[in-house]
Amino acid sequence: MVVLGLSNMRDAAAALVCDGRIVAAAEEERFVRQKHVTALPVEAIRYCLREGGLALRDVDAIVVPWKYWQIGRRVRLAVTAMMCSTQLFRVKGTRSLERASQEWMELFRLREELTRRVDAGAIRPVFLDHHLCHAASSFLVSPFEQSAILVVDGASESDTTLMAAGAGRQITVLDRTPLPHSLGQFYAAMTAFLGFRPDQDEYIVMGLASSGEPAFASALRREVLRRLPRGRFELNTRLLDFHLARAGVFVAEFVGLFGAPRRATDEITQRHRDLAASAQLVLEETLLHLGRHLRSLTRADSLCLAGGVAYNCVANGRLRAELGFRDVYVPPAAGDSGAALGAALWWSFRRGRGTTRPVLPDAYLGPQFDETACRAVLTSAGLRAETLTDGRLYERVAEELALGRLVFWYQGRMEWGPRALGNRSLLADPRREDMRELINSKVKCREAFRPFAPSVLAERAPDFFDLPAPSPFMQFTVRVKPSAKGLLPAVTHVDGTARVQTVTCEANPRFYALLAAFGRRTGIPVLLNTSFNVQEPIVCSPDEAVRCFLRTRVEWLVLGNLLVGRPMETSPQNHEC
Repeated sequence: MVVLGLSNMRDAAAALVCDGRIVAAAEEERFVRQKHVTALPVEAIRYCLREGGLALRDVDAIVVPWKYWQIGRRVRLAVTAMMCSTQLFRVKGTRSLERASQEWMELFRLREELTRRVDAGAIRPVFLDHHLCHAASSFLVSPFEQSAILVVDGASESDTTLMAAGAGRQITVLDRTPLPHSLGQFYAAMTAFLGFRPDQDEYIVMGLASSGEPAFASALRREVLRRLPRGRFELNTRLLDFHLARAGVFVAEFVGLFGAPRRATDEITQRHRDLAASAQLVLEETLLHLGRHLRSLTRADSLCLAGGVAYNCVANGRLRAELGFRDVYVPPAAGDSGAALGAALWWSFRRGRGTTRPVLPDAYLGPQFDETACRAVLTSAGLRAETLTDGRLYERVAEELALGRLVFWYQGRMEWGPRALGNRSLLADPRREDMRELINSKVKCREAFRPFAPSVLAERAPDFFDLPAPSPFMQFTVRVKPSAKGLLPAVTHVDGTARVQTVTCEANPRFYALLAAFGRRTGIPVLLNTSFNVQEPIVCSPDEAVRCFLRTRVEWLVLGNLLVGRPMETSPQNHEC
C-alpha cells in the first residue's frame, strides 16, 4: 500500500510510506526557499514521488493531518471574542478568513489542486485527526512497543494537548485539553511580547532564557498560566491572547505586570532575559505537571513526545530527567511537518498494511545529488574542486577544522526536520572560545547569545556530557560535565548545558568517520554543528550550497568527496550582517 501524507499548513511537508516503510519525507521550505512556508507542498510531493519511482496515480491513499471542517469550537471562541472585544474579534476574524480562503479552501479542493499542479490521477484524499497524526509520528517510529504519548502544540482542530497510550500499532486517546488553553500559544505570545516572531522564534526565547532569572515566574503562574488538578491547566486569555500578540497588541493590565513589550529593534535588557527565563520555567513546570498525570494514567516506562512544543529541548531534558520514565523519544520532525509523515503511517497501520513498525534509525529522508550534479554547479560558479578518497577527505577536513577553519559539509540525503544532523551542516572546532561569536556575527548574522550544538561519537558522549540515553536528533539539552566545560567552550551554553547529537557509524558513516578523524587529531571527537544556511532554509541542492558558500567567509565547502576552497580573489557576495 502506497500512502502519501501531506500538510499545507505552516511548515508544509510531504511524506511517502510504502507498506509501512518510510521512503521519503521533506519540508516544502527547502524547495521554495521560504522558511516555515504555508502552502500546498507541490515540490515536496514531487520529490517524494520521484524518490519512490511513482506517479500520483500509483498512490493508494492521500492523507492529510487536519479535519478542516471541524471548526465549531473556533467559531464559538470567535463569537465570544466579539462580545468581549471588537479588536480581538477583528484580529481573530481576519486570521480565520485568511485560513478559510487559503489553506482550508485548498484542502476542500485538494483533489483538483493536486491534479492541476502535480499530476493526473489523484484520488480522493482522507482527512485525519491532527493530534493523532502527531502521536503516530512519534510512537510508530519509536523503539518502544508500549509507551505513554504526549502531544503539545499551539492547537489542532479544537484541542491543544493530547494524552494517549501506544501499544503495538494502536494509539488510544486518554485525554485532551481544549482551546483556548494552549501552551504553544502561551509561549508564542511571550515570544511576540519579547520582540521576536511568534510561531518562528520560540527557540530564540529558549536560548535567551538561560541568561536570565525567573523573576516574573510567580506572576505568570498566578495571573496567566495556572495549573489545575488531574493534569489540567488554564490560560488566562483575557490577559494574554495569542491572536492579539501576533498583531503586537497587549492589554494594559498585562503591561502593568510585566512592563512594555519589546520592539524587534530594541536592545535586549535584563528584564527581557528574566521574562524569557520566567516563561521557560512556567512552560517546563506545566509540561511536568502534564507528564506526571499521564504517567499515573498509563504506568508506562517510556514517553513519546510530539507537537511543536516538543522542539523545546530544555523542557525535554527536564521531562526525561524528572518524570521517572526509562526513556523519552522525540522524532526529528516533531512539529507540523512531522504530522504529514504521521498521517501516512497512521493510515497505513489502521488499514493493516504495515506489518512491522518502521523504527527510525536516522533522519536522512530528503533528496540527494550525485557528484556529476555537484561538479556541474561548481563549474558554472567558476570554482575548482579537489577530489579526495574517503580516508584522505576525513583527515584533511579534520586538519582544517583543528586549525580553526570553518567547513560547510554537504553529504547524501537531506535531513528531515529542522536540525542539521551532519548532511547539511556548518562545522567548526568546539575547543575555541571565540568560535561561537565568530559564527554568530560573521556567518549566521544573528544574536550573540544564541548557542551552538555539539555532535559527538555516540560511544564517547559520556566522556563529555551527562547524557542518560542516545540523542541522535538533537532534541535534548543536557549538562556538560565539569571536566569538559573548559574543553568545549564553543558548544557549552551560558548555563553549562548543550543540545547534543550522538552519532553512530550505522546512522551516518561519513559524519562518524569525520568525527573520529577529528578525535584522533585533537583527542576530542566532538564538532560544533549548526545548519548549512544563512537567513534562509537549510540548503537542499548543490546550487544552493554553492551560493550560500559564496555569500560567506567560510573557508571550505565539501560536496561529497569534492573539497572546494575559496579562491584568494573571491570575496563574499552580498553578505552583510
